[in-house]
Amino acid sequence: MRHLWTLIAALVIAPLAWLLLAFGQERSIRALSPEGTGDLVRPAVCLAAAGLLLGLLATLRFSPLGAFVAGLAYAGSYLAAVANPDGVLDAFPSSVTIAGRDADPTTPLRTGTALLLGALLLLGVVSVGRWRQWPARQDADADPPASELPLRADRPLGVDGLGLAPAARTAEPEPAWAGGDGWGAGRHTAEPDLVARHASRTSRPYA
Repeated sequence: MRHLWTLIAALVIAPLAWLLLAFGQERSIRALSPEGTGDLVRPAVCLAAAGLLLGLLATLRFSPLGAFVAGLAYAGSYLAAVANPDGVLDAFPSSVTIAGRDADPTTPLRTGTALLLGALLLLGVVSVGRWRQWPARQDADADPPASELPLRADRPLGVDGLGLAPAARTAEPEPAWAGGDGWGAGRHTAEPDLVARHASRTSRPYA
């Protein structure tokens, strides 16, 4: 469906831009001639409008079909005129009148503007990267990566601030003196006897 809409846009924009080019260029030639008035405001409006319409058609990102059809028509008409100039010029009307103003519709062919604009449109179609879809928008509710989280004043520093659990420490081997058969074992077993003797001595009444 998107290709159909761009094709319809091309069928409307390409002829309209052609007429605007014809009026703008012919008026510019007359205004800049020795007998001309030098008024370039109206020709500039026509040429700018034609450029905006063709630029809009060429920059549509969702389908290249419209730009391809318009570019092929513009460039093809000039190349056909190179092969058979009389036949192509006879296919156009001799004059077009709009709002009481006349213009020669073959002016874009005579000046070479048709080939220039057609080549630009076709070059835009060849650039395949322009017609790729935009990257999918990330979910707004998805958690951002840790590197993009804002820093907070109450956030502790170090491993605790990053929310990472400290690595578990491996159990250290128990020293030999704390075992049951070493020096420490005799010391621990002897301590209760010493406490009992001390308690018995302190509990005797004085003579």
